[in-house]
Amino acid sequence: MKKLKRSYKIEINPTQEQKTKIHQTIGVSRFVYNFYIARNKEIYEREGKFVSGMDFSKWLNNKYIPNNQEMKWIKEVSSKATKQAIMNGDKAFRDFFKKAKGFPRFKKKKNQDVKAYFPKNNKTDWTLERHKVKIPTLGWVRLKEFGYIPVNSIVKSGTVSQKADRYYVSILVEETAIKISNGNTGIEIFNHNNEGVGIDLGIKEFVICSNGNKFKNINKISTVKKVEKKLKREQRKLSRKYESLKIRNKKEKGGNVTSQNIQKQVVKVQKLHQRLANIRTDYINKIVSSIIKQKPSYITFEDLKYKE
Repeated sequence: MKKLKRSYKIEINPTQEQKTKIHQTIGVSRFVYNFYIARNKEIYEREGKFVSGMDFSKWLNNKYIPNNQEMKWIKEVSSKATKQAIMNGDKAFRDFFKKAKGFPRFKKKKNQDVKAYFPKNNKTDWTLERHKVKIPTLGWVRLKEFGYIPVNSIVKSGTVSQKADRYYVSILVEETAIKISNGNTGIEIFNHNNEGVGIDLGIKEFVICSNGNKFKNINKISTVKKVEKKLKREQRKLSRKYESLKIRNKKEKGGNVTSQNIQKQVVKVQKLHQRLANIRTDYINKIVSSIIKQKPSYITFEDLKYKE
């Protein structure tokens, strides 16, 4: 039977202890990634050389950490997780040299979407059950949606991410392709109509189909406008809190004043961003479902701007 690879993303409900481990792994991965970017930039400007991810990983573990004991906290998380973060930086530099992307950017702590790689350590890692998943170093973690991921799937890799104070697991699984046959002939079939559909992505109308169907711009509906208005209000509050913090820091002698209120406000803003993303994703999924239900023989896209 043919094997297919499919990705799944689902929300999880980790315990407080598991959340701490997730935060620690994400924090170390972000630090190591930024350290690799900064050191590569420094060496390139000084010597005109590029340090590969493998060479940096060897230097970090064999020279830097042993000679800087205050940095041994890097070793407190999975070495495979930190190595993956370094290799992500390596790929970012190689894409830059190929002119496929811009110069690698540092990952900021306040980013609303951060993730960490949790590699397999033994055969039982990334085991799937209907209501839970076994994540390396975290153990069994409860899924918020039961039965979404097939339990007989073979997990190839996985990451855990945090967004707007919520936690998600993303996995790449290997599944057996299901062959739909007509009787005993073994011929694969797909019932569709004889007509195709052309799709134009516009501005005034989000999607315009050649069969006359139109889907309005989701950004113009009252629900989205209401959330966007609230988002702008909360963003202004966050800006005022940051300005207030700067003033307080200037008054404090040599100290950095931190505030729990700022972090709470950051989470509020992140949740509104997440809500907007969910509304738009749900709308797109409904459009795709509506078009697929028509069973067109082919689908074409037009990149021209639509004018009424």
